[in-house]
Amino acid sequence: MKSLYLVLLLSIFACKQNSEATTNISNVSHVSLDQSDGGTDPENSPVMGGPTDIKVELAETSENGLVRIIGFYNDQNFVADTFRISGGKGRYTKKEGLPQGLYYFMFPNQEVLQLMLNEDQEFSVKTSLKNIMPTAKFDGSDENTEMYKVFQYEEEINPKIQSAIDKMKNEKEGSPAFNALRDERLALEKQKSDYIQTLYENNPKSLFASFKFGGQNPIVDPGKPKELQLMDYRGHFWDGVNFNDRRLLRTPIIGNKLKRYMKELVPQNQDSIVKYAFELTDKVVDKKEYFKVFANWIVLQYEPGKSSLMDAEAVFVNMVKKYFTSEKAFWSDSTQTSLIQKRAFEMEASLLNKKGPNVLSVGPDGTKHELYKMTADYVIVYMFNPDCEHCQEETPKLLQYYHQNKGKIDVFGIAVDTNDDKWINYINKLNLDWTNVYDPTNRTIYAKYFVDHTPEIYVLNKDRIIIGKNLKVEQIQTVIDRDKEKSK
Repeated sequence: MKSLYLVLLLSIFACKQNSEATTNISNVSHVSLDQSDGGTDPENSPVMGGPTDIKVELAETSENGLVRIIGFYNDQNFVADTFRISGGKGRYTKKEGLPQGLYYFMFPNQEVLQLMLNEDQEFSVKTSLKNIMPTAKFDGSDENTEMYKVFQYEEEINPKIQSAIDKMKNEKEGSPAFNALRDERLALEKQKSDYIQTLYENNPKSLFASFKFGGQNPIVDPGKPKELQLMDYRGHFWDGVNFNDRRLLRTPIIGNKLKRYMKELVPQNQDSIVKYAFELTDKVVDKKEYFKVFANWIVLQYEPGKSSLMDAEAVFVNMVKKYFTSEKAFWSDSTQTSLIQKRAFEMEASLLNKKGPNVLSVGPDGTKHELYKMTADYVIVYMFNPDCEHCQEETPKLLQYYHQNKGKIDVFGIAVDTNDDKWINYINKLNLDWTNVYDPTNRTIYAKYFVDHTPEIYVLNKDRIIIGKNLKVEQIQTVIDRDKEKSK
């Protein structure tokens, strides 16, 4: 499994030569993201440019209609503004200017013109929608002139790099042909890297140069062992990003890199995600806007119910405890901070690899039942609601599994968000002969086994350590078998 993970990750970063500007703008929001800005806080407010006065002229067309100006913020895109074009000509003005960043001008026929808007936003552009890249000519914008020059350079060199990568796949690793192709690839990648670095060094204040330099992928030696390639790539992934340049948050680079780093380059288990999330967030903890963006993005990605990770709660809890405090979460008021801390508290006791909390609650006949008094090597904590459709599907499956493995497993069924009549009728209807408890006050189960939706399945081993959670019935045995294998 480990080697498969490495192969998949290496193929991902080998094929992405220039992904910093790649984004999906098919479903843009029509709401401005001014609400994400920091008001009068200069460290958290957009870096403004302008005034804006952009004249657009399209060759070989009499295009008429609405032009949408698509802006970016972290991993989101949105309609920043619109203007009309008539007879292939249009002009966009805005006295107060636009926040500095990358914008897509989307024409009525869905063709897109990329524009980098820095401090000076007064210029004109002529281009043909039939072939925007080589025909775009700018008057009054060195920034965009340079950007399209680099685009054309990359159109020449990227296919050469990709060709070397493709040919290497057909050669035996370590063979003379493989080594020659490896050297060719490395030389081309270095040529491209040097080109971008020179651009950055010669234009240290340029938004495009900062964007381009930060978006370059690390160069790794394909002759190294794959594990070392991955470590090198991940370790240098953020090297070129200037976290002092907040303008980059209004380009696709930060959102793309953040998503790729956390979802593709970091091993997808809760311990690794927490480790690398901490390392990354600590890099920007004193860069207020980046810190706000990174902390919120990671917490939202691993909010329970929004991730397929078995223990997304571990990421959520650890991030909230470390960063969502009254001292650090400057964007959140005391009420919001308290609510998210409370939510993390409710999850914390039932994280993977922790000892499962004991539960002492009442059965249908008034008898008290204690989870820790169950004697089977494995205990399944099953949280359900009689009216839940998914529970109605999973409960009979779990009952069958329980009967097939009686003595080897116990089931501790906890009803939630119901009433006595519904609960008891459900038990009788399905003949649920495992241990059943229900507490209408919620006091005996609060903050013990977290449930964001029912049914919820936890598996505890003989030491009552939580070894599985957020499971389907058919996954239970796999978790148990894995635990048995570890115990040998």
